[in-house]
Amino acid sequence: MTNLLRQARTSADQQVARFTGEGAYHGSTRKRVDPPADAPVAPPVDEFRPRTLERYAAEDRRAIDEFAAVFPNRYTVLESLPVPSQDEIQRDAVTFCWCPLDAAIREADPLTRTVLAAMAPHVVGDKRHVYIDSKIQHFEPGDVPVDSRHWHIDGTIVARDERARRLGHSLLHDLRARFEGPATPPRFLAYQSSTHCATVFATAPVALALPELIPDFDELDRRVRALAPPEVAQPPATIVGFDGLSLHRAVPAARAGWRLWIRCIETDREIVPDASMIACYGKVYRTAAG
Repeated sequence: MTNLLRQARTSADQQVARFTGEGAYHGSTRKRVDPPADAPVAPPVDEFRPRTLERYAAEDRRAIDEFAAVFPNRYTVLESLPVPSQDEIQRDAVTFCWCPLDAAIREADPLTRTVLAAMAPHVVGDKRHVYIDSKIQHFEPGDVPVDSRHWHIDGTIVARDERARRLGHSLLHDLRARFEGPATPPRFLAYQSSTHCATVFATAPVALALPELIPDFDELDRRVRALAPPEVAQPPATIVGFDGLSLHRAVPAARAGWRLWIRCIETDREIVPDASMIACYGKVYRTAAG
């Protein structure tokens, strides 16, 4: 299976990359590995249709307008589990990348399987697919779990095609379409095991003006930080729920140690990962000073 990685883990073997702030692998400006010519192409779905960008292309527009966005920030703590020991986290050998939930439960090692069993009852079940992502990473103080500390949302509508290039970008996130599309945004559950490197979530609605189409999260982050919304770090060993309009950000690790992170995604979009995607999932990102 290309969507799981089974390996023994030691802190000495932890993959480390230089922190650039450029973004996570998928949905970022980083060059992707081209899929094989015979790779299956997932059918388009309303949940990820770039309707705003389609309108720009049809009208042959160049300037990107702004719109009034309100992020509802539906962050909810759904369940608290026992905090695992560092040895328990390190011994869990299997991680996942866009793996169907049933297959992930079948293949998971004990700690991850326990979390997935607790997540399963919280799945709404109104989407076509339920996927699992997970990472087991060893952090040194200051390491970041992804290559960004920006406020962002998961499950953006991303276009990497000639329509984006005509507007001067290699990709564009269609923010307006995520807010105004006819389909419910993707839905997420997330678990993180430890206290030393927890995702931070905005906990109240955020209203601001934003470009309809953005090439990255730089401007979104700048405007959200200027508003300084109330925020909370996800508690250790909790399962939280949020959706594709919920702002959150990664923070640097406060101290050394292992962390298990698991995300469950409910979506209508079919995802077939390649080996380069799951290999990226285990890295930590370190500043030159770190």
